[in-house]
Amino acid sequence: MEFRQLEYFVTISELENFTRTAEVLHVSQPSVTKAIKSLEGELKLTLIDRSQKHVQLTEEGRTFLIHAQRIMRDVQAAYQDMQRFHSEARGTIRFGIPPMVEGYLFPDFFTKFRAAYPDITLDVQELSDSMEVREQADLGELDFGIVLASPEDTVENEFLIMKDEMGLCLPKEHALAAYERVPFDRLRHEKFIMQQPHTFQYRSVFDCCTQHGFTPDIVLATSQLKTIKQLVANGTGISILPKFVTHGEKIFARRDTDPAIDIHISLYWGSHKTFSAIDNRFMDFMRHYTDTPDFKKHFFQK
Repeated sequence: MEFRQLEYFVTISELENFTRTAEVLHVSQPSVTKAIKSLEGELKLTLIDRSQKHVQLTEEGRTFLIHAQRIMRDVQAAYQDMQRFHSEARGTIRFGIPPMVEGYLFPDFFTKFRAAYPDITLDVQELSDSMEVREQADLGELDFGIVLASPEDTVENEFLIMKDEMGLCLPKEHALAAYERVPFDRLRHEKFIMQQPHTFQYRSVFDCCTQHGFTPDIVLATSQLKTIKQLVANGTGISILPKFVTHGEKIFARRDTDPAIDIHISLYWGSHKTFSAIDNRFMDFMRHYTDTPDFKKHFFQK
C-alpha cells in the first residue's frame, strides 16, 4: 500500500469524479484508475461503486476512508514536526498560552526571552485553556505551552515554572471579607463568576464545591479576567482566581480559602517530542528565568 494510493482515494471520495481528481492532483486519469484498482486488489475489496453516474464509495470504501484520512493526517503532522529540524526553521518556537497566563506571566517572560535570544522567534498562539495547549503539543502543532494544573496531575513531560494557590475574590463590603481564611462551605449560597468550562479555574472550583456538598451558582462564565474582576468589584458575585493574577488588585477583597486549592503553572511539551538544538536553548532560558530573584519577587508578592 502506497501513500499515493491513499491520496488518490481520499481525493476521489471528496470530488466523486475520476477526471476531476486527476486534474486536482496533476496526474493522468489512467494513473488514478490504475492506483485505485491496485489498492482494491491489495485489499481484495471493492472500495468504489462505478455503476453510478457519480463515484460512490461502497460500505467497505466508507470504512477504509476513515483509516486513510487518519493516516494522511498523521503523515502531515509528522512532516510539520520535522520541519523544525531544517536549518531555515530553527529560529522559531511554536508556543501556546491559555487566557490565565496571557496578561500576567507571559509579557515579562516574552520581554526577557527576546532580549536574551533575539535570533529566536516565538510564534505565540493564544488557546482557550490548558487542555487545548496539551492537545496541540501532543499533536506536534506546538513545541511548548504553558499549562495550569493541580499538583497531582503533574506529568513527566513538563517543567514546573511556579507553584501558586487559588485565592477568593470578594466585594470589599462582603460579610465574608471579615474572615482571614474562608471555609469553602460558607460559599454555598454565593453567586460565582467563573472562567469558561474546561479551564483549570472552572474545573477546580466546581470540584471543590461539589466535594463540600453543593453545586456553585454560576451567573457568568467568561474568558475575560478583567470582566471577572470588575464584576466582583461591582458586587455581582465572587470568584476564585490564582493569586498571581490578583496580587496587585485593590478593587476587591482577597482572602484564602479553607481548604486551599493549590495550582502548578508548568511548561508542557508533547510526550513523544525529540528536542532540537533550539528546544534545548529554550529550556536553558526557562530554567534560568524561573530561578532569578526578579521572577520570584514579581510573581510571589502577597
